[in-house]
Amino acid sequence: MDPQTPRLTDSTVVPVFPLPNVVLFPGTVVPLHIFEPRYRSMVRDSSRGDGLIGMALLQPGYEEDYEGSPAIHEIGTVGRIEQLEPLTDGRFTLNLIGLQRVEYHEIPSDRPYRLARVTPLPEQAVDESDPRILHAKLDLLAGQALLQRELSDQGEPPLILHEHVSYTLAVNGACANLPVSAEIRLELLMLDDPRERQIRASALLSEVLEKVLSLKAKGTPQDRQSN
Repeated sequence: MDPQTPRLTDSTVVPVFPLPNVVLFPGTVVPLHIFEPRYRSMVRDSSRGDGLIGMALLQPGYEEDYEGSPAIHEIGTVGRIEQLEPLTDGRFTLNLIGLQRVEYHEIPSDRPYRLARVTPLPEQAVDESDPRILHAKLDLLAGQALLQRELSDQGEPPLILHEHVSYTLAVNGACANLPVSAEIRLELLMLDDPRERQIRASALLSEVLEKVLSLKAKGTPQDRQSN
């Protein structure tokens, strides 16, 4: 964590930004376009202080009370605002950098946005010198790059394999970019052990890649007609 960023404790209170399809992982980046008035206020207040915002996933059925306070999942990630750019009419674009997993405990708010006290959730340590960890990390990065290549129109993978990126960051980056539902990504975030997260992410990557390759092998109806 950046030394200028406040350390999260059980007494830390953060504004909560609930979204229906975004799960923020520690060490990853989510670009955001802030346009709702209540969240414009949230960004203004946070940027004048410690720059912290808690990202939370809305629970199913949120549509019925979206303008109010629909239920959120209690586990999420606190992030820090970076590259904040004011736009016209009070809107903002920014990057939210994931810092730490937390459990949210909502408290009464006199502001237009929601507030929560957080309980930081530590993760199990990983021995980066273990050859098995390095092998698992490189396999995961390779699988992610292969899937990205198959899903893109480019001939080369848009991701660069770099063995010096930490194991946990590699795992979190892969989880954040998995083409699966937000609920499944949240299940991965809830795991305390990065090794278990990597095993599940690798299995999901393999499943998705198998489906993509199968669809490509069958080809589209237009492809079959042209043969």
